[in-house]
Amino acid sequence: MTQYRWLLMDADNTLFDFNAAEEFALTRTLIRYGVSPTPEVKARYRAINSQLWLDYDQGKITQEALGPKRFQLLFETADFSSEPGDPAQWSAFFLNSLADCPVLLPGAEALCRRLSDDYILSLTTNGVSQVQRKRLKSSPLARYFGERVFISGEMGCRKPEKAYFDAVLSALGVTGPQRSRVLVVGDSLSSDIKGAFLSRLDSVWLRSPSAKAGAVKPTYEVNSLAQLARLLGADRYVNFSI
Repeated sequence: MTQYRWLLMDADNTLFDFNAAEEFALTRTLIRYGVSPTPEVKARYRAINSQLWLDYDQGKITQEALGPKRFQLLFETADFSSEPGDPAQWSAFFLNSLADCPVLLPGAEALCRRLSDDYILSLTTNGVSQVQRKRLKSSPLARYFGERVFISGEMGCRKPEKAYFDAVLSALGVTGPQRSRVLVVGDSLSSDIKGAFLSRLDSVWLRSPSAKAGAVKPTYEVNSLAQLARLLGADRYVNFSI
């Protein structure tokens, strides 16, 4: 796709396997504080967490408040056999555990390596700074992004806000008609795709099997990194597979 030069790529569940990292961190946190890591408790946490991140995308809660809040709500709704403790401590331990798990989605490294031949790659994420910085540094992806890492918590604005994407493009030196050569890539309709729409940028939605379509439509839609590779012309190498 020669019309694009800059790719603004999301991190979690686009390149990094956030589900695996969350499973590791949540299990570790529950055990650390004496709670059995049952499927029921984990499912309740994930439901709470998903809603809070939607609230964050809509500007209803700060990232700083979100971390302890999800555990506070878990304490209030789950039937723990003993007093669970301080939600802020749980949150800190959870985030440290999350940062220790830089698992990539299968094929993510190969994809970035091939894309970097033809595109300028930038990492754009709403994730917690301490987590994203450590995971990226510990992964083989850091070389493909260099200093082009844009974390909302460090910028004073977030996806899907237009201000966030304007700040990213300004830092990249993208102006005027060049915006038509920018492509936003991500798995979230509420942050990545909506943000691209508000900023009048083209987008690719990496749609998970369980994701439902929404009011905001992406420019392109793919169901896997393999399909993304084909869309972006990164499958022209004989041994490319994801």
